[in-house]
Amino acid sequence: MASMDTMVLRKHLDSAVSAKKKAAELGKKKRRRSEGAASSGGNQSTNSFFNNDPNAQQVDWYFGNASAVALGQSEFQRIWGTIPLEDNWRRSNKTPALATLPDPTLANQKTDEGKKTENGPAAKDVDEVAKIFTQLPTTPDQKKEALAKIEDAYFKLGDLYYLQLQEKENAAGSYKNLLNRFPGSEHEPEVLYKMYLISHEKTTEADHYANLLKQKYPNSTFTRILLNPDYLKESSIAAEKQKLIYKEAYANYQTGNLRAAQEEINQALKEGDTGFSQQLELLQILITGKTEDITRYQYELGEYVKKYPDGSLKPYAEQLLAASKELQAKIEKAKGIRFIASFKEPHYFVIVYKLSDKITNPISTGLESFNRAEFKDLKLSSSNLTLNEEFALTMVIQFADRDVAIEYFDKFNSQAAVMKPFALYNFYTFVITKDNFDLFYRTKALDEYLTFFDRNYQPKNP
Repeated sequence: MASMDTMVLRKHLDSAVSAKKKAAELGKKKRRRSEGAASSGGNQSTNSFFNNDPNAQQVDWYFGNASAVALGQSEFQRIWGTIPLEDNWRRSNKTPALATLPDPTLANQKTDEGKKTENGPAAKDVDEVAKIFTQLPTTPDQKKEALAKIEDAYFKLGDLYYLQLQEKENAAGSYKNLLNRFPGSEHEPEVLYKMYLISHEKTTEADHYANLLKQKYPNSTFTRILLNPDYLKESSIAAEKQKLIYKEAYANYQTGNLRAAQEEINQALKEGDTGFSQQLELLQILITGKTEDITRYQYELGEYVKKYPDGSLKPYAEQLLAASKELQAKIEKAKGIRFIASFKEPHYFVIVYKLSDKITNPISTGLESFNRAEFKDLKLSSSNLTLNEEFALTMVIQFADRDVAIEYFDKFNSQAAVMKPFALYNFYTFVITKDNFDLFYRTKALDEYLTFFDRNYQPKNP
């Protein structure tokens, strides 16, 4: 409905609502006619009931059956004893409740108000079609949420038919709807296995679902159960053994005893493929990251993510892979950047800070005050630039050579950096030649230049 043209959908809904109203009106008329007939027939029945015809048989009515009444009285006396007939006979406090009769004036008033509301101007027709339109999912997120609910409903309905009502045909129908409408669903491995069980008597159909399960989800728990019905029982025992060995292996990994850790992992994996195997395999990959090159480490992590797409450790493995690739990119970037080791040319002083702090103006004002107070004769000026999506910078220009720039750098860090606004925020400071600044700003290589600066400008510890 949400994907239909608005005018076409409106036309269909108007027709459906109109048909619904007609059916409701027809039902009201039928009820009124049946109630009238019942009222007429009831009077006749009441009249005949009080007819003192001695030949009439009243055995269908409890109080017309003397044997039943006697039996009831006997049972009542057995339970409650002989007690007088009075109101509230079961209550210890016999204070009678005061009966309150409805005020006929109020009743009439309410009736009149009801009529006014029903027939008068107060009555409002509810636009059912407009109400339906407001309930339709229109945004991508709403449609995604609605489809997820439908997908889950197919699965739960199939389970209801299969596991509780024992209706295999209806269960199969719901499961097939799920497979056809939501290919690749997270429920698909389980549904394929259940379809295999449902169609077990039909060899060809059962083989079809079994093959699909093995081909599409070879590492699924349901595939393992299909191949070995005792898998869960056997794997639980093996998994407990693996957990004990894993503790020793992880302890060795943390202390750097990688060879012993690898041997223990190999021993644990020989226990078989269990639900705990993925923890062992990830630890094995971490050892690979410490003993082999980064390319092999990244390949193993990528294969692990593919092997356990629904595994609990998949997000962690993806984080490790992303961090490794980021580090590799920085290393490769650093290899391609060659800052110039020439320090006699003019220098700039640079302070780098986070854009999110929004402190460009306070930083500029603070630097100008510092310049006037400490380096008035140099006639320094400052300018602001955006470095990337995360950082901005303010630079002070310019210094004749490295020595003057370093003097400014040292005095700033010892004085201004511990005063407002600088003391309230985190930032980087360094000096840089004009040529190196051009390369730095073009490549945005902040980490690489900070390494270069530490190596070439900072005093070495003896």
